[in-house]
Amino acid sequence: MSRGPWRLPGYTELKELGSGTQGRVVLARPDGGGLPVAIKYLAPDQRADPRLQAMFRQEAALLQRVVDPHVARLLGYVEGPDGSAILMEAVSGRSLRAVLDGHKGPLAPEAALLTLKGSLLGLAAAHAVGVIHRDYKPGNVLVQDDGRSKLIDFGVAVLTGQAGIAGTPAYMAPEQWSGQPASPATDIYAATCVFVECASGRKPFQAQTLDDLRALHLRQAPRLDGIPEQLHPLVMHGLAKGPAQRLWDANTFVGELEAQAVSSYGHDWERRGLIALASVAGLITAAIPAALLSGAFIASGGASAATATGALSTGVSGAGVSAAGSSAQAGAATQAAAQLGATGTKGVLSKVGGSKGAVAICGAGAAATAAAVLLWPSGPKVGGQASGTYVLSFTKPGVLLGQPNMPASETPFMRFQITVSPARARPGTQVSVVTRFNARSPFGVAYSAGGQRRCYGEKNHPAGLIKNYNFGIGRDDGIKVGKNEGTTALFPIPPNRPGTIPTTIGQVIKTVHQVSNDHQPYVQSECAYLSTFVMTDTFILPSSKTVKPGRYLLSQSNSPRITRTSRDKVDIPPSSAGATATGTLPIFTVLQE
Repeated sequence: MSRGPWRLPGYTELKELGSGTQGRVVLARPDGGGLPVAIKYLAPDQRADPRLQAMFRQEAALLQRVVDPHVARLLGYVEGPDGSAILMEAVSGRSLRAVLDGHKGPLAPEAALLTLKGSLLGLAAAHAVGVIHRDYKPGNVLVQDDGRSKLIDFGVAVLTGQAGIAGTPAYMAPEQWSGQPASPATDIYAATCVFVECASGRKPFQAQTLDDLRALHLRQAPRLDGIPEQLHPLVMHGLAKGPAQRLWDANTFVGELEAQAVSSYGHDWERRGLIALASVAGLITAAIPAALLSGAFIASGGASAATATGALSTGVSGAGVSAAGSSAQAGAATQAAAQLGATGTKGVLSKVGGSKGAVAICGAGAAATAAAVLLWPSGPKVGGQASGTYVLSFTKPGVLLGQPNMPASETPFMRFQITVSPARARPGTQVSVVTRFNARSPFGVAYSAGGQRRCYGEKNHPAGLIKNYNFGIGRDDGIKVGKNEGTTALFPIPPNRPGTIPTTIGQVIKTVHQVSNDHQPYVQSECAYLSTFVMTDTFILPSSKTVKPGRYLLSQSNSPRITRTSRDKVDIPPSSAGATATGTLPIFTVLQE
């Protein structure tokens, strides 16, 4: 008896949204209740090829960096012996490809400009963390029911500077055809091609053969008939043959677009564009009915732009998490192990980190499915489960690590995926908080003026490389913890808001603390330490005299931000290195006794 295709346990499939050679995408609802998600399954024959499996894993790794309203959010990644799946935010709407095919003609200029604006904002968010989409096209833009757009499908995305021939020919920049390194300008070219198609009803370059199409993209000026004359400079800027002649900054391109739109169509151009685009999209039945998606998702975190070198040695206590990097880490790691009740010479959190490490992180964190979906029980009863993910990193880590030429894509980061159950509790209830930690910390690495990486390995580094750096998380709350003890912090709502990382000290509850699945190898190909482990904290919710009824953000750190940094044992301001915290914390509700 043959088995059907593997399905992610805990989810019921509602409908298929699409399929292709890489696999299929379905709309599914969590069996425990909650809002639907989109699940992308890797096809079985693709899983048999290690290279294709790695590409699928990298798609999730790159997507988890990008947290922006104009990009469909990653909710989780699962990889096991039976299958691989990416969990994503389900968006109510239809692809721009379907909108254009159904409309059969050009969009109003304001609607075309609005589509380009939303797309560029999504690309800007990806570019800010070093990710190049490489396959921007109408099929990868979702037009929502309100006319706004989101960017999806990072299946062939790469980090800035990586080369290779990939993409959809009708929208590929000249440098893509010859396999040159990808840059933000590569995506801007594709976005401008889509704008031309929206505004004129046809692609900027059309040919009968692939060779002829390649020649047009490499050498031919685009046809501008059908494009309002006042928008010609915008199109020519975006479709310049050389990436150096295009704008590299998508946000700057948005500024040009808005200035031209206001000049040509008035200050209310965006409102009229929304109306026009929504009315056109409404001609086609939405791929995901809005009734299925009422409510909101809790956003999954993604790494911020940043870079750095060093190995991070980290410990967790009532004061939060601290991290220190050094070629000789035994002392700090042993101290961290003692604080967390761990065993072994390296200890827990001995190395922490960022970009390509996220590929390994996604695989190691497979047990954390639907990391960002909020599953509430019906009514004000004890129960439910809430999750959130946040990432700590640096936008200017060269300041921290003495490597001014490090590219933004190689930031060390720490990623915390927190699940609390029950999500609603009364005093006297036992609460469990599970934190899955992933990290990458580059070490023994130097960067040339062009941003190229040279890896010296774990030992035997030349003079001049920074061998010690430190950053700490949280603030001293005065709570002393012993062996196998920890803390959980609660941040009241309000004044804190869902979707933000608190800056204040919260209310601390002591916990029973355990650490498991500690893996922290130095990976030569990544020139970095890749770290994973799981923390489990349990506590009995105190009486209402201690913790007042209400809603709280919950974290294992107090507060969950980078609050101290140093280089070669000299303190430097965290802001000087661009310390960032992105993502969300789970929402925990304390009920009346």
